[in-house]
Amino acid sequence: MSGAADDRKTIEVFSDSLRRHGQSYRALNWGSHEGQENRFRVLCEVGLAAGDSLLDVGCGLGDLYGYLGRLGIAAAYSGLDITPDMVTAAGKRFPAVPFHCGSLTGGFAAPPGGFDYILASGIFYLREEAPFAYLTATVERMFALCRKGIAFNCLSTWGAADDGGSEYREDPLRCLAFCRTLSPYVVLRHDYHPGDFTLYLRRQAQRP
Repeated sequence: MSGAADDRKTIEVFSDSLRRHGQSYRALNWGSHEGQENRFRVLCEVGLAAGDSLLDVGCGLGDLYGYLGRLGIAAAYSGLDITPDMVTAAGKRFPAVPFHCGSLTGGFAAPPGGFDYILASGIFYLREEAPFAYLTATVERMFALCRKGIAFNCLSTWGAADDGGSEYREDPLRCLAFCRTLSPYVVLRHDYHPGDFTLYLRRQAQRP
């Protein structure tokens, strides 16, 4: 499973969207700024705190970094995206932040010891070639590189009836079952949007 065609499509879609919309949530194909930040909120509730190191997979324009800054969460942030134009734009927007162009499953060189947390928002919906295999490979890699935990989201088959679009949706329970093969400490969130779910995988049980 190379996924090269899907990677090219993703790069084309987001490069074009950036040209049309500039530095806006619309460049990332989010329906609203509020919807984008609602997903950020849920992802960060995996346990991210000030001082943690963080890799943002599919970072786009670095919006998660800006969101954390507004909340006063001083995490050691790094961004990763396969779309070169997005990485260039993010670097101009936040010049002191490390942004990397590449694929998590395609040779990204993580620092020794990895990251405390790895988050991914909205990176699966354009996949067409063996999308579940791509999702599982990505999640495996995320978990292998984390010290504390990971969180990712995906469009859900529990949402409204398909409107005829080709966006990839996954069964949350199938995804949960896979994640349980990686860690016993998993959480499924389907409480923030009717057509979207988030999964947390942690290295250790969460304590009060």
